[in-house]
Amino acid sequence: MDPINPLSFEVPPFDPDEWTDERWLEWLKAPDEVRGSEADVPVTTLASRIVRSTPGHMLGQAMIGMAQAIYGRQDDEIVIVVEGNSEPHEDELFAVRLDPDHPERSSVVFKLGSESPD
Repeated sequence: MDPINPLSFEVPPFDPDEWTDERWLEWLKAPDEVRGSEADVPVTTLASRIVRSTPGHMLGQAMIGMAQAIYGRQDDEIVIVVEGNSEPHEDELFAVRLDPDHPERSSVVFKLGSESPD
């Protein structure tokens, strides 16, 4: 098979019916063969080299730190609240009763028959 010259590709016609199906398939396959040889070469631009460099990485981290210092940390935690069919105190395995005036009268009452939430 002859090497493909990317400059020899012709531009498709405005009216797609001017080309046969075989010619369209040939035109569509040709760029894939050219890209196969150029795909191994990474595209580097000045911006991509700066971002991947150590000073660029340090500058990015410094900007993130400044944003957190000014605006505070962003809470990315997703909280899902579901309404249950019981009262809040019914779900607890035990009840704590504290007496601030007489701490010796404080007590902890464990509920019998309650299952542990594993």
